[in-house]
Amino acid sequence: MQSLHASQLRRSIYLTAYLLILPTVVLLIIFRVVPMFQSAYLSLTNYSFVNPAKSKFIGLKNFLDLFHDKYTWRALWNTVYYSVVSLIPGVVIALLFALVITEKWFKFPGLARVVFFIPVVLSVVIAGLLFSWLYHPTIGFFNYILYSLNMRPVSWLGDPKMAMNSVAIMVIWKNLGYNITIWCAGLLSIPEDYRDAGKIDGANAWQDFWRIRFPLMRDVLLFLTVLGFLGSFQSFDSIYVLTGGGPMLSTRVIVFYLWQNAFTFYKMGLASAQAWLIFIILVGLTYVQFRAYRER
Repeated sequence: MQSLHASQLRRSIYLTAYLLILPTVVLLIIFRVVPMFQSAYLSLTNYSFVNPAKSKFIGLKNFLDLFHDKYTWRALWNTVYYSVVSLIPGVVIALLFALVITEKWFKFPGLARVVFFIPVVLSVVIAGLLFSWLYHPTIGFFNYILYSLNMRPVSWLGDPKMAMNSVAIMVIWKNLGYNITIWCAGLLSIPEDYRDAGKIDGANAWQDFWRIRFPLMRDVLLFLTVLGFLGSFQSFDSIYVLTGGGPMLSTRVIVFYLWQNAFTFYKMGLASAQAWLIFIILVGLTYVQFRAYRER
């Protein structure tokens, strides 16, 4: 009798748990799973917005067109460049700040983390408008500093050679607080006994960091780089707000080009093929990063 009661109680608990997660599962199916299958189907058609009934199944033609489209390759190159110049400096700068904030002699670690985290909670639109003013060619703050130093003003967003770097600066500034928070969590999780043992053995500040603390934070580095690459390869809003893909397509990343194909050029099939291309690239990058981490 007691065993029967325990079995009924267990089933009741499981049923309650399934009912609680059911709304989330339904939403995930509707807004994640179904669109994925729909995107896979659209990538194999020449879908027509004007008259969907005229859409035809064309197989892998959209994917073949991608490989022959020079603008797709340029957008991919822009995405890779944007990922590198926004991720690597952002992670390194955040680490430098985190090293200072987590030191015992630093008096206001909590306040510093709050101040650095403020840009993270700002919307990209607000951050973009702020930096649009800072980058303004005549009244912008950055060019004002250059004028004060008797240097030539820079067309931050109008020069094809500077535009992507300018967008990356804004992204680094906005994500800095998040990266600092993660680095601080990793640094503070290292037992002080390790550092004390290093000091007894005569380790200087550089050896303390490179030989003791940094090897223990490889999990943090992997976390930041994987999420950073995933985020940068899907970047859209910062490009849309600051440059709109210009000048001369120098900042048109792959997701922005995907959006243009879908909602400007009305090539939904080609855009869906681009989406799956991005998915394959991201899976491959993530696999390479995890594989390299395991080998080390």
